[in-house]
Amino acid sequence: MENQDLSTRDEQIVLLRPEIIFTDIPQPLADFQAVLRQILKLQNPILIKIASGFLAHKYKGFFNRDESIKKELLLQSLKKDIPFKKMMIGSIIGLFTEVEIEIYLQQEQEINKRLVAFIYKRLSTQL
Repeated sequence: MENQDLSTRDEQIVLLRPEIIFTDIPQPLADFQAVLRQILKLQNPILIKIASGFLAHKYKGFFNRDESIKKELLLQSLKKDIPFKKMMIGSIIGLFTEVEIEIYLQQEQEINKRLVAFIYKRLSTQL
């Protein structure tokens, strides 16, 4: 694949993302967090479908349970079920540009930790 093909892909990925206006956040990785939030917003319907299907399959009667129990099951699944966690994270990192992948690979553990927290926060209010 030529570099021009990759830059075109990167440009197309960036154009797909919804614009989100942020206030100044004095944190390390703040610029990268903006990217994560844009992709999370874009992928929201996919994240909901993946999580709903997984949780309904793993926990029979999941959607009939109390809200606090559903939130706890979601959190435990994101923390302890590695294939589920990787699928959720993969649905986000698959939309990174080349530069973003480089940043991700340099700080993978911290970014994954933030992603899990963002995914949980987003899904816990929607499931």
